[in-house]
Amino acid sequence: MRFRFRGGEDCPDWVLAEISTISKLSATKIKLVCLQILNHIEEEELKYEVFMKLIDDDTFTQSDVKGLVAALTFILRSSLRTDVESTSLDSELQQLGFPKSLFSASGAL
Repeated sequence: MRFRFRGGEDCPDWVLAEISTISKLSATKIKLVCLQILNHIEEEELKYEVFMKLIDDDTFTQSDVKGLVAALTFILRSSLRTDVESTSLDSELQQLGFPKSLFSASGAL
């Protein structure tokens, strides 16, 4: 399947694998994580300790947090690069398996 936020290319398998982990977060926490990513998107290396504190959930390992941050960073960078409209991005993320309530209800992305 081809996606506008990917410039007409398929979504990488590793991003698809992180969707189930991301979906375990509340819409509020996803929004906070996305805002933090956007604030530091030009930096080479993100500080994962900040994300661990934001998520503050014992069910997420450091590896889980790194994976979900990497996937969300990839999605956000790809979306910015291709200048995709928010309605298209919302629709495409739902096609990938993100729960509708995580993004459309909260306006997380």
